Amino acid sequence: MTSVEISLFDYASATDTDLAESYDVTMTVANDDYPGEPRPTLDQYAQMARRPAGFWGPVRRWVAREDGHIVATGSATYPEHENRHGTITGVAVRPDRRRRGIGTALLRAMLPDLRIDGRTVVIGYGLKADAAGELWARELGFVRTQANARQVLTIADVDPALWERPVADGFRLEHWTGAVPEALLAEYARARTAIQDAPQGDSTLAFPEWTPERVRAEEADMLARRSEVHVIAAVHEADGRVAGFTELELVATRTDAAFQLDTAVAAEFRGHGLGLAVKGAMMRWLTAEHPGIGTVFSSNAADNTHMIRVNHTLGYVTKAVMADVELDAAELVKRLDAQDAQDAD
Repeated sequence: MTSVEISLFDYASATDTDLAESYDVTMTVANDDYPGEPRPTLDQYAQMARRPAGFWGPVRRWVAREDGHIVATGSATYPEHENRHGTITGVAVRPDRRRRGIGTALLRAMLPDLRIDGRTVVIGYGLKADAAGELWARELGFVRTQANARQVLTIADVDPALWERPVADGFRLEHWTGAVPEALLAEYARARTAIQDAPQGDSTLAFPEWTPERVRAEEADMLARRSEVHVIAAVHEADGRVAGFTELELVATRTDAAFQLDTAVAAEFRGHGLGLAVKGAMMRWLTAEHPGIGTVFSSNAADNTHMIRVNHTLGYVTKAVMADVELDAAELVKRLDAQDAQDAD
C-alpha cells in the first residue's frame, strides 16, 4: 500500500488549494462514472460542501493526501429518526490512484466514527453499479441491497408537448413553494406516506413516517440548507384529499440544474394518470419560471417500472444503474483486521 496521510477535513476553513484539490477528486470520479453530465463549478461545490448537514443528516468529512496533495475524500452521514442504525459512507479515490490501498486505508481511518451512537450498519449509497466503487466495496464484503435507475431530463432535447398532461376530472392541481398551506398539511402528510409503497429491495434504510410536525420540520431544514422545494399536488375535489404529489428541489448553488425528489400517488387514487399530471405541470412551471435550468436529475428503484415509465414518457433518459450496498459494521472491522494481518505476513 502506498503511504498516505489521512485527516478530518473542514470545508469551512479549508484553503483554496485544498478546496480545489477535493473538487478535482470529486469531479474526476463523477466524470469517470457519469461522463457528459453537467457539473457544479468550484464555487458551487464549495458552498454545498460547507453545509454541516445533508439530506439524510449531519456529515463529517475526511481526505487522504499523497505527497501533500488530496487524492481521495471520505464522508460519513448520520441519518436521524428511523435510520439511526446506519451510517451512510462515501469514499472517492482519483481513478489514477486506485488499486493502491488508499480507499481501504481511508475507510479504516473512518471506522470509529462510522459506529458512533451505537450505529451497526455501514451503507454505501448511490454507487455506479458494477463500476470501480461497487466492485471495491464487494471485495470488502459489502452486499448490494438495491439497484436504482439514474435518470436525466435534458430540457433542450425534449418536446414540451410531452408535458401537456391534463389532470383527470374530479381533481385540481395545487402548487406551493416551501411550506404546505395549513389547510392541506394533514392531508399532505398522509399522502407522503404513499412513498412507502415504492420498491426498497433489501435496504435497511426505512422511508420516513410522515406527520404534520415532521413535514414542518423538514421544511425548516430545507430552508436552512438554502434549498427551495416546489410541490404540485393533485387534490380530490369531492373530499379535499391530497391524492398525489411531486416535489422538485432547486438549490441556491446550482442555477443550472433541478433535482426531482419524491413523487407518489395514494393507492386509492392510482389509475387516473395523476403522476403524469403533476410531473408534467411541474415541468411546465419550471421551464416558464427558470429558463436557465437545463437539466433535471432523478432516480428510482430499478424495479419501480411504473415510475421509470412515467419519467420516460416525460422525456427522461435512463443514464445508468446505481447500487446501494451494506455491511454489518462489526463484520467490516473483522474483515479489515484480517486484511491487515494478511498484509503483515
